[in-house]
Amino acid sequence: MKQVLDGLCRDEEDRMVFALVSFIREKKLKSGDKLPSIRTFSQEFDLSQSQVRSGLMRASALGLIKIVPRSGCYVADLGLSNLIGPFALLFEAMYTDEQPPLFDLYELKTTLERGISKRVAKIRTIEDLADLKRILDMMDGATEHTEMVRLDEIFHNKLAESSRNPLFFSLISVIHSMLRESRLHYSDFVSEFPQSRQEHRELYEAIKNKDDLLASDIAERHSNRRKNILVMNH
Repeated sequence: MKQVLDGLCRDEEDRMVFALVSFIREKKLKSGDKLPSIRTFSQEFDLSQSQVRSGLMRASALGLIKIVPRSGCYVADLGLSNLIGPFALLFEAMYTDEQPPLFDLYELKTTLERGISKRVAKIRTIEDLADLKRILDMMDGATEHTEMVRLDEIFHNKLAESSRNPLFFSLISVIHSMLRESRLHYSDFVSEFPQSRQEHRELYEAIKNKDDLLASDIAERHSNRRKNILVMNH
């Protein structure tokens, strides 16, 4: 594993995070499962204990694990049972020249948006609603393709931020960066934008009403629309 990781990561902390993601996926660990000790990881991944410790801190900041003082490290409650897979795929893509196919990116986006919206509907604050409403109002006045793409990203980033889970925000941000070029060159984006705005408002209302199941369904339908277009065009 060491040779593969050396080619993917910017520093030893990144290498530890990637190794940790692979470890959780391979061992089929679930939320709440306790992770091995720093010493064990040090031997397993051929890293110093300080490098392992720094990597665990970075993984904790991403929301991937939970560090409990005087107890150990535990797999975090990510809210989505298959989130580790998308995280691993995107983490690899960040450090290689290969980008996942658009269909795969939209597949991951659908999974994430569904979980994010369901969570936000349960825990949203008045401030979150005000921010989302402000972005929606800005969308109503958008007339240029570039501005539409930018505001769409801002809306979905705000949703991810409102989940209070930094891993959700990190993943959505990476996906947006990978999709941006395609969306800016998608000729029908402007003509489809009114429908997207309508779906955003429906999602906003579901979140406002704390209807988590409806919010999840709307988010899935919204994200799947572009994915289905890709299927029809190939």
